[in-house]
Amino acid sequence: MLISFLSAKGSPGVTTAVLALATRWPRSAIAVDLDPQGGDILAGVGGGRQPARHGIVELLVEARTDSMLAAMGRQVVRPAPHSPPVLAGFGAPGQAANVPWDLLGSHLVDVPGADVVADCGRFTLDHPVSAVLRHSDLVVLVAGSSLRIVRAAARTLPLIRRELGTAGDAISGPGRLVLVIVGPDLPYNAEEIAGGCQAEVAGTLPDDPVAASVWSDGELPGRGFQRSRLQRAAGVLARSLADRAMACREVRTPQPCVGINGRVLR
Repeated sequence: MLISFLSAKGSPGVTTAVLALATRWPRSAIAVDLDPQGGDILAGVGGGRQPARHGIVELLVEARTDSMLAAMGRQVVRPAPHSPPVLAGFGAPGQAANVPWDLLGSHLVDVPGADVVADCGRFTLDHPVSAVLRHSDLVVLVAGSSLRIVRAAARTLPLIRRELGTAGDAISGPGRLVLVIVGPDLPYNAEEIAGGCQAEVAGTLPDDPVAASVWSDGELPGRGFQRSRLQRAAGVLARSLADRAMACREVRTPQPCVGINGRVLR
């Protein structure tokens, strides 16, 4: 399955959310950095200690002469003992221009034995990752709870829905596109944000700067990191999002029709 995360203007913590969730995902998960403006996942979780020899560009180069699956097996790394498996992103924004995004999305949605949790960066009009969003089983917009950020999310959601709808997706509405709120009640709660944005809030993550710095700034985790508010909440939210993504996939995947005599009707 493919679960894609985005931010709107001013929104906090997509990379942090992706890494925290990937470590607590109920199945094997790979955190993939698809931010077209240049990736932060490897720098964040590894603190710059991991050589930048692996990533999306290298994956696509290798896939020209080998299968995408085999190339991914060589490019996915674990940059730190506490990290999930990671496929690093672009070293420079210009590299995203020549990526076959639709082809990439078609492979990421069906990685054998693992779910892909993707950091797609900030959504903009003509976002190059839109093709990947259309392949995604679930699309998550990460937002905060301040008035400025909630307003930006409310303005961005219709644009994302339009992108999902351009592929003729029959369920491009709220079931497949949800919000996750980082730092709720500052000042608006999840129910208020859902009403203001006309979108479902699938869950929340706490504003936990100490734990978040492990994912965003390469800080080494302390003894209590796995019991931190962020990681505990990520465990609950990861299970919920995984279940939702599976339900969305089942709805989107055409089921064979069985006739009276038991034969499958094509």
